[in-house]
Amino acid sequence: MSRTAIAKCGQYDGAKVYEALKLIAENSDFPDVQGKTVLLKPNVLSDSKPELGITTNPVVVEELIRLVKEKGAARILVGDSPGLHTPSFHGKTCGLADVCERTGASWVNFAASPRSHRIDRKTNLTMAKVLDEADVVISVAKFKTHELMYLTGAVKNMFGTLPGLNKSPCHVKAPSRTAFASLICKIYKESGACYGIVDGIIGMEGPGPANGTLRQVGVLIGGSDSFEVDEAMRIIMGYRDGDIPILNEGKRKGYTRLEPVWTLLDPAELVIKDFRKVDVAKKEGLIRSLLLPFLTRTFDRKKARRRPAPEFDASLCIRCKKCIDICPAGALSLKDGKVVINREKCIRCYCCHEMCPKGAIEIRK
Repeated sequence: MSRTAIAKCGQYDGAKVYEALKLIAENSDFPDVQGKTVLLKPNVLSDSKPELGITTNPVVVEELIRLVKEKGAARILVGDSPGLHTPSFHGKTCGLADVCERTGASWVNFAASPRSHRIDRKTNLTMAKVLDEADVVISVAKFKTHELMYLTGAVKNMFGTLPGLNKSPCHVKAPSRTAFASLICKIYKESGACYGIVDGIIGMEGPGPANGTLRQVGVLIGGSDSFEVDEAMRIIMGYRDGDIPILNEGKRKGYTRLEPVWTLLDPAELVIKDFRKVDVAKKEGLIRSLLLPFLTRTFDRKKARRRPAPEFDASLCIRCKKCIDICPAGALSLKDGKVVINREKCIRCYCCHEMCPKGAIEIRK
């Protein structure tokens, strides 16, 4: 069992965030960083302004850098890779570039010389080279809902260690929620993350992780078992035990026992009763697990097509083509000034929904 700490923090005030993070570190199993190279991996789904609540707030990252420095880290690295990673991306709009400049931390380009990692017997994935340089890896996530995984926290945050468009094919490899959750768990394990923090001062509810509604949650969460950190999120959001595929798969694979010791606040006392969750689909049951391996992917694709396909609002669309560029199945195209979807090709991964900067894509249940 590991210690997981939740501290109240109602605003992005540096001094208050620092005190909350310090309290969390003292009441959880914070890693020894003395003399080590530490990688902080925030959630930068897109290089968006902090007030949009899509990214880990820069104040949280800055105060965590301060804390890690005080604990004796020799070198601090900060980095992430959004779904559409351009050569010019360096975290300027989301405020992380300025944080690095002020604190002396180094911004790392995850797309620079990535290498192949074997995450299971059959799967090799391209991951950021910086993972080889870091002695300590900390996931610094954001408290948000997610159309596919229902919530996105400290575990799924490490999906960002796959640079840019290396992420998209993962949805083709693992089209069902269960298969994708299993893949995320393996990526998390391979990343070497040993501690997770969730920025829940301002969270996101509804159709997250980019087009939901901001919600005051007023907490920071931290612990050495990121699955248990995300378990706190599940409880506060009001999801039922067993609803979250990543938590289910993490426990099934033995990556976590999901038996956290809450050392400060109990998430059961912090439940937001009217929190707007993503509707949870029916369980896949035992059918998938009983299939022969070579039939599993076909079954998963058929299962995925039962999910609602994204719908496009031409009146909001700005024809930026980000949805087309990110689509791993090649199901989208631009015709006569409108985005057109091939529903037979669409694997319902909702990457397009995540990338849309104008909320022009809706997942209707």
